[in-house]
Amino acid sequence: MPKLPNLLVSAPGKMMIAGEYAVLHGAEALVAAVDRRAFARFRSGAAPEASREAAAAFAEARKVVAAGPSASAEGPTVDTSSMQMSGTKLGLGSSAAAAAAAAGLAFADSGIDIESSDGRARVLDAALRGHRAISPRGSGADVAASVLGGFVRFRKLGETIETHPVDWPTGLIARVIWTGKAARTSDYIAKVDALAERDPAEHRAVMADLGREADRFVSAVLAAEPIDVIASTAAYGEAMAALGRAAGADIVDDTLAQVAKLAARVGGAAKPSGAGGGDVALALLPDPDAEAQFVRLCSEQKFSVLSIGWGAPGVRVEPSERDRAASGARKDDV
Repeated sequence: MPKLPNLLVSAPGKMMIAGEYAVLHGAEALVAAVDRRAFARFRSGAAPEASREAAAAFAEARKVVAAGPSASAEGPTVDTSSMQMSGTKLGLGSSAAAAAAAAGLAFADSGIDIESSDGRARVLDAALRGHRAISPRGSGADVAASVLGGFVRFRKLGETIETHPVDWPTGLIARVIWTGKAARTSDYIAKVDALAERDPAEHRAVMADLGREADRFVSAVLAAEPIDVIASTAAYGEAMAALGRAAGADIVDDTLAQVAKLAARVGGAAKPSGAGGGDVALALLPDPDAEAQFVRLCSEQKFSVLSIGWGAPGVRVEPSERDRAASGARKDDV
């Protein structure tokens, strides 16, 4: 039996703000945790097994804590349904969130405070190793957001990573748009890799453009200049489209291009969040009036504007059913 039979650990999904593709070549990325969460608990009965990434992250965490006989012999089960729409993944980093939640479950079950800075560092290391064992081509930015929460400035240097918390510019509004089509990140990375083999010079050129735009984007966020961030959003989207043309991949497909046009009409900008080709788009808008106009335009085009909050807390222990019941009883007694 586990030490904490009702233990429930959650981790947020993510939205890539900037740095797609370029982060794999040493450029900075900016990623946000969102309020769609993965929930991990110990598996029992007919509960589904965890994804391969989650199971691998859980195993990596268990290696560190050297779980003894008092810890659960069961593996984790992870619920990522909040990051789906009608059974389709939305592109919010569900596998990374599942890995973070599963690693957090193993550490929390061993008495480690996973919400402390040291505890989160342990969870991040185990989750990264587990996730990379199954999906080695990823940068790890999504895992970092799921463990750390908030807004994360991220860089991958070889096998090591650098992370720094970032404040989001006041007044800059973000909206998330579902394209209606799921996309496989690995398929797009494979096409970009094929470009590197076929035409190394072209690959270097488009990656250099992406890297420069990523640096400008991060600098604009750090300077808290909303207008510059919006301009960088448009520029990064255009650089992603150029990469797609060079690689023969619809990174900015027709729907993503249309969303960008709608955002530009109201003084904002939009780009793919993640590998592109579908999934979700990120729109940044300068004020509530522009936001309202943008939402109306998306509705007219039958685009789904999702209700998603940004800067969500990182991996954490959730109150158990028993704790909730006890808390409710105490409230009623007062």
